[in-house]
Amino acid sequence: MFHLYTGNRLEDLSTILARILSLSVPNNPFSQEQILVQSPGMAQWLKMQLAQQQGIAAGYEFPLPSTFVWRCFQQALGDIPGQSEFNKPYLVWRLMRLLDNRLADEEFQQLAWYLAEDDSQLRRFQLCSSIADIYDQYLVYRPDWIGAWEAGENAKDLPESKAKDQAWQSVLWRDLVADVASYDQSLYHRANLLEALEEAVRSKAKPDAIPAKVYIFGVSALPPNTLQSLRLLAESGWIEMHLFLQNPCQYYWGDIVDKSYLGRILHKQAAKPGLKQETLHLDANPLLASWGRLGRDYIGELQAFANQQIEVFEPYCEHDKTPEYSLLNRLQQDILELNNHGATEERSLENTDSRYKYPLSQTDKSVAIQVCHSALREVEVLHDSLLSLFETNADLTPKDVIVMLPDVNQYSPFVQAVFGQAPKHQSIPYSLIDQAAGMENPVVDAYVTLLSLADSRFTLSELVSVLEVPAVLECFGIQVHQVDRIRQWCSEVGIRWGLDESTAKDLDLPSQAHNTWQNGLDRMLLGYAMGNDAIWQSLLSYGEVEGLEAELAGQLAAFLQAIRETQQALLLEKTPTEWVTFLYQVSERFFVLEEDDAFPTLLSKHMEAVCDEWQHAQFDHCIDVNVLKQLLIPRLQEAQGSQRFLAGKVNFCTLMPMRSVPFKVVCLLGLNEGAYPRSM
Repeated sequence: MFHLYTGNRLEDLSTILARILSLSVPNNPFSQEQILVQSPGMAQWLKMQLAQQQGIAAGYEFPLPSTFVWRCFQQALGDIPGQSEFNKPYLVWRLMRLLDNRLADEEFQQLAWYLAEDDSQLRRFQLCSSIADIYDQYLVYRPDWIGAWEAGENAKDLPESKAKDQAWQSVLWRDLVADVASYDQSLYHRANLLEALEEAVRSKAKPDAIPAKVYIFGVSALPPNTLQSLRLLAESGWIEMHLFLQNPCQYYWGDIVDKSYLGRILHKQAAKPGLKQETLHLDANPLLASWGRLGRDYIGELQAFANQQIEVFEPYCEHDKTPEYSLLNRLQQDILELNNHGATEERSLENTDSRYKYPLSQTDKSVAIQVCHSALREVEVLHDSLLSLFETNADLTPKDVIVMLPDVNQYSPFVQAVFGQAPKHQSIPYSLIDQAAGMENPVVDAYVTLLSLADSRFTLSELVSVLEVPAVLECFGIQVHQVDRIRQWCSEVGIRWGLDESTAKDLDLPSQAHNTWQNGLDRMLLGYAMGNDAIWQSLLSYGEVEGLEAELAGQLAAFLQAIRETQQALLLEKTPTEWVTFLYQVSERFFVLEEDDAFPTLLSKHMEAVCDEWQHAQFDHCIDVNVLKQLLIPRLQEAQGSQRFLAGKVNFCTLMPMRSVPFKVVCLLGLNEGAYPRSM
């Protein structure tokens, strides 16, 4: 049984969900009700809503739809692993092993030509990543192609122009399947699991571990195979499914040109009286027209197979012409009722005035656009506007405000400068979410710099930025106030770039020792031994290193020696096991961390994930440092702060479609030309 609940307000849908949960208490008080959501942010918001309406929110689990569906596969089929062997990360490393065996074949001539231009391991890794990404998309959106290839056939709906592409893709996919089978690993993947599940629901009873009821809340889109799996579980009677979907319009708004499709859909959802199908694209609300084809198709597909549909649409304002309602209310009501207010009058040549427009109050600020000359000024205007809102609206709190940006990292320094340094009486609590890990923890940036030493120029600013990290200073026994003294020495002895004369050679430049770190260090130590302006073997001494400061010069020398040895080790290819040992050694050699520092946990988490990929793919070949950097650095730099979403403060977060949580105030920063919409 599949129940569909649609409405224009998530708050109303959460009220219905809370009511259903209170009326259908599970027999086992320790069982967990399954509520599928599209993001942790939605789960957090829904917990708060349920707690507010029920007094407590306990006994609920909020898995992602794909996670729940995979659990159902495991329970129904029995021999499903925790992770599919055909997951994208595993495919990359299998392809790294298998691709060389096929490059001499005629079908793979295009790939061979591509690698012939630059047959570095990094280029090969990038190619394998792209191929794995294509296969990953096929598993979701073209399962029939995968099935045909595994049966030794070609996909039948491909044009002739794509035959060459299909030739090598089908052969390589069969090689992947044979490789998985040769290690006695599971051959199940997302393309063939649905067929296996269909057989299971026909031939056996529902396993006890699969819940009798499932609730899906606020999921704006689902991949086709996930949606079909949920539909199959509902239609088979194994699961009673309740799906709560936010729909901005109470009428059909698909804007589909195909009249036969339109006719099939209109009997599922009412057409607005008096609206002509021929002029749907003219009279429909332009904001709805740009809402997105994916969302429209998703709503239509759900309505097509729902056994029961309940609509809960609540108006935002009345139809009178008083300025009582805000501009935002009018926009929301037009979307709800599929109106394009004023469209007819604007097309009419007889219209001579604007009295057809909605009257608005002169103090209405429900929709405001600010044009600022810089990013800093944007944040300053935002801070002032929020102070004004909090002052005029006593019910508004910081947790009711969200600020969304295309790039949080770009604006985080300005947010910290304005919101973090405001006087106490103007202070607004805030939380920066989705920042890169290096913006939150300098150890991450320092570690990334160390991994990049293999092709580094060793500039003064680069190495000093590593040295001034507190964990590095602690490791080499240097005090914070001594960093300025080191920077002064380095500047005065003329250090600019290069560890020694070999750095220029490695970059195919003329060999030169001047202005390198080794030359500068030699001048410091010579000055300590012989005094200022002494010349020994064509080396001019630097006499500012005196007395007890010799210890500081020795600590700097130890740091540079560690840098040199790390760079030399990075240039050597290593097996996966050797890389794991080396990467932990780099952390131990350069950092002395506080007990509560998050970096060791972060590094261990990503290293375990990478090792798991290598082990699943049976990959044990040597890897060079460029591949390792491309593999590990993006993971270390990815955002780590999503758990602070809805933490009771003003939320600064990335502008993303899956974060569709309602807020009383929504602010957008950085919507500048070139930054938004993003160029792909």
